Amino acid sequence: MPNIYKLYPDRFFFEILNEPNDQLTADLWNSFLSDALKVIRESNPYRTVLIGTAEWGGVAALNKLKLPEQERNLIVTFHYYNPFHFTHQGAEWVDGSNAWLGTTWSATMDQKNAVLQDFGRILSWAQTHNRPVHMGEFGAYSKADMNSRINWTRFLVTQAEHFQWSWAYWEFCSGFGIYDPANDHWQTGLLHALLP
Repeated sequence: MPNIYKLYPDRFFFEILNEPNDQLTADLWNSFLSDALKVIRESNPYRTVLIGTAEWGGVAALNKLKLPEQERNLIVTFHYYNPFHFTHQGAEWVDGSNAWLGTTWSATMDQKNAVLQDFGRILSWAQTHNRPVHMGEFGAYSKADMNSRINWTRFLVTQAEHFQWSWAYWEFCSGFGIYDPANDHWQTGLLHALLP
């Protein structure tokens, strides 16, 4: 499969797997990603590859990630949805999430420090291993109040850019979206939180 992309421009990146989880443990993931990179390098020796963590791509599994040392054209990506009770309140696919409805995020010192503690762990890992970082998903579900979503989003983007991490918001026009396709308009507060 990677062979069909070998003539694509350099700005076209690969990601081996999104959110490895469950029976695909951290140890198995480390083995599989190493094998996958060998296959990719046969036809795409210079292609940049994004590598996420096991356990749904979150911060908790970062210290379990083992990358082939000789592979330097990699970007480590993580997904960030903390605090989960805020970002996933009322999410239909999460059991018990209706109990979290009304959870706010008003950028208190404690709330910001919780994010900074997580980001500090990522920064420390990246510096120790000399790897670039991409915040590959982050977003707060539409059942949270809009001011809280804006506050949280703005803070994450500001911090990611401070650490010189690239980022990708989840997502365009559905439950977490910044665009309302039914009414054909942007959620301008969220849009400006992402792109001031």
